[in-house]
Amino acid sequence: MPKERVTIVRYSKLLTYIVLIIFVITAIGLLGGCSNKPAPKPLPGMPGSPENPAPGGPGKVAMPPRLVLGYYENPWPGTPDKTGSFPSMKAFAKSMTGVGPFWYKATKDGSLESKESQMVYDTTKGLGLKMYPLITNKTGSTDAVLGDPGTRSKVVDNIVKLVQEKQYDGANIDFELLPPKHRDNLTAFMSELYAKMKPLNKTLIISVFPQVDVAEDVSGAYNYPELAKNADFLQIMTYDYHWSTSPKPGPIAPIDWYEKNIKYAIDNCGGPHKVIIGVGAYGYDWVQGKDGETITYVEAIVRAEQNGAKIMYDEAAQSPHFKYNNHEVWFENDKSTAAKLDVVAKYNPAGIALWRLGQEQPEIWPLIDSKFPKQQ
Repeated sequence: MPKERVTIVRYSKLLTYIVLIIFVITAIGLLGGCSNKPAPKPLPGMPGSPENPAPGGPGKVAMPPRLVLGYYENPWPGTPDKTGSFPSMKAFAKSMTGVGPFWYKATKDGSLESKESQMVYDTTKGLGLKMYPLITNKTGSTDAVLGDPGTRSKVVDNIVKLVQEKQYDGANIDFELLPPKHRDNLTAFMSELYAKMKPLNKTLIISVFPQVDVAEDVSGAYNYPELAKNADFLQIMTYDYHWSTSPKPGPIAPIDWYEKNIKYAIDNCGGPHKVIIGVGAYGYDWVQGKDGETITYVEAIVRAEQNGAKIMYDEAAQSPHFKYNNHEVWFENDKSTAAKLDVVAKYNPAGIALWRLGQEQPEIWPLIDSKFPKQQ
């Protein structure tokens, strides 16, 4: 065969191989799995968009450095400090800016109950992570903590004292199951606390329930516009659309509901610079006639494997799920998290907060690094 003909044949084969390789790569990408590509660009008007380049937010409000927070919990009484959230915090500290340890409860006499861990405290500081401990309302304490001005002031003073003595970077107020009657009382509490935290240069976060498609008795106490005036950030708990005692099983945070609540929060808090978006990492295993059991990603995968259950994926909700025996399981994985991070990045809020460290699929951390990195 002439040399020229050999060259042409080889070149044709090479082109065929290249086309085949491109086809295979494209097909693999279309078949599913999470997306590691960068998230969509911010919407027009959001910080980072062409109309509103970073660092200025809407109205040229300066955007704070991005927060990537992980909530820290050892969920079972008496378990060692190095279980629960500890391994995840150690492994993925480089992807985070801070942690929120679940350590303190406000009581009806104004004191703070504590289950802090010196080892976790020292480790967190050694990793260079900021600390914003959660202060929750102890069961039965809400009427006194919020409704009684004297008790309210005592709780405020004890929080300020705690933050100073422990050299925390701030605090996260996580008062839940509040009757709507405490709407003004909660705002008054935050106003009093913010006035004392601000001069100390301590960050004040308040965790709030979503407002869109959430029952009034759950969300009615949270006045977003007023709370935004009396806190550095509102952390929107965009999870538990279906919860342990839901009438029926379903996705933890369906994507359309997730986006509606992000938009609502930004519109009602004065802009994305005031908002931290919650990212759930857990699931529920519901049994007919009983409450759902909170499970981790690993537990969900193991139960599916042990029971020969096929894991399905709801494209509309962007959520994995499966059934076995009389159980129904919905949970979060890297694909569902990637979808949420794309929505988050589009609105470009001040930060995200993962509930909770140790429950997640480890593969979500590279997605966070690529789709919502802690440094802009």
